[in-house]
Amino acid sequence: MEVIIERILTHPLLSFALALLCILLLFAVLKGLIKLIILVLIFGALYFSYVSFLQDDFPLPEIDEGLTEQWNEWIEPYRSLDLNVSFSDFNQTLKGMTNSPEKD
Repeated sequence: MEVIIERILTHPLLSFALALLCILLLFAVLKGLIKLIILVLIFGALYFSYVSFLQDDFPLPEIDEGLTEQWNEWIEPYRSLDLNVSFSDFNQTLKGMTNSPEKD
């Protein structure tokens, strides 16, 4: 491996080609990220323009408060259960345990 790295570093044309390849790869990754960021910004702008300009003509559906209260009443018995489950730590030393397989 050291021979390959030494050969690459001694040939300036090969070093230049690898540097150019790295720059092109970095450019391609940044181009993809910029496209993704622009797409997210466009969708965000469309959503906020819908909320601000078209909310009166085409309102978002209202949440039925009775339905949420009914769900809360149905879930309430399960909410009071203690789901904090603790698992024993298997990374503890065996010293002091009664059934420890210690070898003397």
